[in-house]
Amino acid sequence: MTSLTLQRDSGILIDGDYMILGEFRIDNKVAIVTGASRGIGQAMAVALAEADADVVVVGHKTPSDDTVDRIVRIGRRCIPITPDLANLDNIEKILEKVYRRFGRIDILVNNAGIIRRQPALDHSIQDWDHVLMVNLKTVFFLCQAVARRMIKASGGKIINIVSLLTYQGGNPCALLCSL
Repeated sequence: MTSLTLQRDSGILIDGDYMILGEFRIDNKVAIVTGASRGIGQAMAVALAEADADVVVVGHKTPSDDTVDRIVRIGRRCIPITPDLANLDNIEKILEKVYRRFGRIDILVNNAGIIRRQPALDHSIQDWDHVLMVNLKTVFFLCQAVARRMIKASGGKIINIVSLLTYQGGNPCALLCSL
C-alpha cells in the first residue's frame, strides 16, 4: 500500500519520496491571465490561485463568475477585467487597474486568442486585421508594457500561449494558420 502525506508548504511525500509540488508555490505574487473566461485560461488562472497568487482575469466578455468564485474560494484576491483586446489603448487601462489594486505585476499569461472559421477565400480585410490585432499585436505590446514594469521591479515572468492549430493548417482556419 502506498503511503501519501500532503504537506502544503513543502510538497508531497509518497512512500518517503519527496515530490516537488511545493517548489511550484508562488506565494503572494500577482498574475494577469488573458483569455481567462474559460478553457485553458480559466484553468491557468485557478492553478495560479492554488499556487497562492492573486489573479487578474481578463476576458473579452465578463469572465465567468465560476472563474472568479473558484479563485476567491481558494482564498486569493481576484479582479475581473473585460477590455477589448483589439484596442491597444486598453493595455494601459488594464495595467492601471492592476497597479491600483495590487501595486505590481509578477506574472503575465497571454492566453487570449481569436479565430475565424471560414474558407480562406471568404476572409475579409477586417477579419484579417482583427485576428492579427488580438493574436499578435496586442500580445506583443502587452508584453512590452508589462516587461518595462517588471524590469523596474527587478523581475517577473511572461508566458505566451499559442494554438497548435497554427501548425495543422486547413481551409476553415486559414487565417489563424497564416500567423
